[in-house]
Amino acid sequence: MPDPIPVLLQRRVVPKPWGGTALVDRLDLDPESVGGEPIGETWEVYDRPDGSSLLRDGSGRNLRDLLDEAGEEILGRGVARSATGGFPLLVKFLDARERLSVQVHPGAAQAAALGDGPKSEAWVVLDADPNAAIACGLAEGVTRDLFETAFDTPGMEPLLKTYRPVEGDVFDVPAGTVHALGPGVVAYEIQQNSDLTFRVYDWGRGRELHLDEAREAVRDDLPDAGLVVPERIDDHASWLVRTDAFRVRRFRCSQPATLGTEATFKLLTVLQGFGTLGWRSGGEHPPLRLKKGETVLVPASVDTVFVSPIGELEVLWADPGEVR
Repeated sequence: MPDPIPVLLQRRVVPKPWGGTALVDRLDLDPESVGGEPIGETWEVYDRPDGSSLLRDGSGRNLRDLLDEAGEEILGRGVARSATGGFPLLVKFLDARERLSVQVHPGAAQAAALGDGPKSEAWVVLDADPNAAIACGLAEGVTRDLFETAFDTPGMEPLLKTYRPVEGDVFDVPAGTVHALGPGVVAYEIQQNSDLTFRVYDWGRGRELHLDEAREAVRDDLPDAGLVVPERIDDHASWLVRTDAFRVRRFRCSQPATLGTEATFKLLTVLQGFGTLGWRSGGEHPPLRLKKGETVLVPASVDTVFVSPIGELEVLWADPGEVR
């Protein structure tokens, strides 16, 4: 089998009652593809038991097929698959026109007992209305016990640590952190590959709550959760988030740039602009064309890629974190 090469991934568009139309414009979507319903999420990288990202290489294969063919070459030595045997990360765009539920995701032990993996995540704010809000963690002095007394009531709102986000803000949301995204927020989200979400309040929308599971999941000892200050690397790059589950860097370039994979897979997502992505293939493979909103999977076995912007190009460069 030939060595794996970088490949564009096909997105999945997901309607949600709290979604809107922002992603239609940002990603040039067809709103009729979801029957005119509000679009809450697009799954840019996913590999769940009920579906996996299709590869845009004309082969008809998906991300799970690729892992089954060449798992270590794709992921990198020592990078584990998810608890359900899939790709370890999910990447999404979110349009929280309305508030998402107040919710929490489980840690490893609780998730394993439920047949899935833990779910830490992070958000990069791409757009925010003047009335935008993000709740992440408990307000100062609020204990877990106090918060639990407010489950399923509007009284929990003042117990949350609430932010007024602006474009460019970054939030770290480790498993166990109570949170609620929106209203008025468009974001890039990276998360561990898990589908476990426990709602504790849904603003009267009537969806199922998961109070017993949430009581087990909630943690009040996560002081670093919430707004993250990016770390500057140089004039063109910065670290946005670094956790045990994933890392994300932002690159802005108007000249050709060389990016290394460091022996683990990379996910390149274009936030703004156009360009191409090439690699050493002896001329066998043409460069991939990049445009706003697209995501490329770069296998670990491809040590270096060459990004050539057309004008100004802004990308996020994500990976599974440092392998131990």
